Amino acid sequence: MNPQINRELLLERVQNQTRLAVIEDRRLCEIHYERGSQAKLAGNIYAARVQNVLPGMNAAFVDIGLRKNGFLYAGDICFDTRDQQELKDRLESARIEKMLRPGQSIVVQVVKEPGGSKGPRVSGSITLPGRLSVLLPTIRYAGVSKKITDPAERDRLFDIAQHLSEAHGAGIIIRTAGEGASQEQIEADYQRLLRMWADVEKRAKHSAQPRLIQADGDLALRAVRDMLDDSVSAIRTDDASLFESLRAWAHALTPEFEDRISLHTGDVPLFDLMRVDHQLEQAFARQVHLKSGGNLVIDETEAMTVIDVNTAKFTGKKSLSETIFRLNCEAAEEIARQLRLRDVGGIVLIDFIDMDAPQEREALLEHLRAALKADRNRTNVLGMTALGLVEMTRKKTRQPLNRLLMRDCSACLASGREWTHESVAYQAVREIWRRRRMGDTTAYAIRTGEKVAGWIDTIGLPEGGRTVLDPCGSDASYEILPCDGARTVAGSEEEV
Repeated sequence: MNPQINRELLLERVQNQTRLAVIEDRRLCEIHYERGSQAKLAGNIYAARVQNVLPGMNAAFVDIGLRKNGFLYAGDICFDTRDQQELKDRLESARIEKMLRPGQSIVVQVVKEPGGSKGPRVSGSITLPGRLSVLLPTIRYAGVSKKITDPAERDRLFDIAQHLSEAHGAGIIIRTAGEGASQEQIEADYQRLLRMWADVEKRAKHSAQPRLIQADGDLALRAVRDMLDDSVSAIRTDDASLFESLRAWAHALTPEFEDRISLHTGDVPLFDLMRVDHQLEQAFARQVHLKSGGNLVIDETEAMTVIDVNTAKFTGKKSLSETIFRLNCEAAEEIARQLRLRDVGGIVLIDFIDMDAPQEREALLEHLRAALKADRNRTNVLGMTALGLVEMTRKKTRQPLNRLLMRDCSACLASGREWTHESVAYQAVREIWRRRRMGDTTAYAIRTGEKVAGWIDTIGLPEGGRTVLDPCGSDASYEILPCDGARTVAGSEEEV
């Protein structure tokens, strides 16, 4: 995390919706939603029952008490082993039919939110996140966050993690927030998680039906537990109950940052003050403008997200190569922000402007990796393809923003395009023609918008058809109504 960035967390609650916005230098970089109708599932732990075992897919469907079954891969079922290579070998050779049977009760955790027609993806390898560490109760493993880069600190923390794992028989990963923490602080966090796991096991043992047994926590808890550190200058909210919850969690988990939580009491709502909703609207735009005059074109598809970088109005001041390199670097920084803001997951292909010098291409990749360090989701920049496209991945943990807040357009059938007015007019004319061919002699009126009606008049209708202008009608559709052949007037209907 860049310590020079002014990072604030804003929380707002309106009725049963809570929103958390991450603001960096007054720019919206992330937004999280919590609604009563769309509860977060990732991180939740369930008592489950195996429904179907699918050897051909090496996976199983498990009932977790929700409308859709969870999908469990054989490789996501835990093995208790101290040796990492042995664990890897056993996971690669795992066969679902040898591990599970229909009707069997197991404990699973949601690792990926449901999307489209798919249910949630679940895992038998449970993780319980704390402030400084993550408990892996089902395997014996010691690890340290990759974001902690100082070799001496990594060695110190690994020794602590290994000691705790061997002493208690459960795995531990020390989080980024654990950097600089004492052994006593880390052990206290770890012991709290062990007690939480003991409670989960007890409830799972006495659960006769598939159900939720441990929720990951609400937005207030996750804001304090997962986000509040030295890089955050303040957490602000204009809701009194949220303020109390934030203070309570901070007092319990990170008292050294408790004074950074404040209650906004001004007349202007906090999200309006920081123009959050205005910036959020830009997250749905296909084209994103850069300060230099260049732009990004972002297309999100089911398979991947494709981003194109264009010079547009950016001309630079010196050489062509420097102009292109500077624009690409600016684009890389904005792309890193857009991926967080839109919560894009999966495969991402980026078409930067072509650069001839190999050292410039490598410098651009490093610039992109550096910009992605602020992302809490795991990212992996793989390099450039033979066609010069940068390929990368970003871990999927929840639905992307456009799926969460928007629905498919019924007019364009989610294609992003719609029929031309002329095409709609021909569709309507052909429908009248088709009915005439089939022997229907009924008089029909086509009710539609002004532009389509104009095209129908130009094309001409079979005998017995006429148009009716609907001032409030859509030019993307039409309606065919039977009538008695009476005269029709633009903007109104007479006896139709």
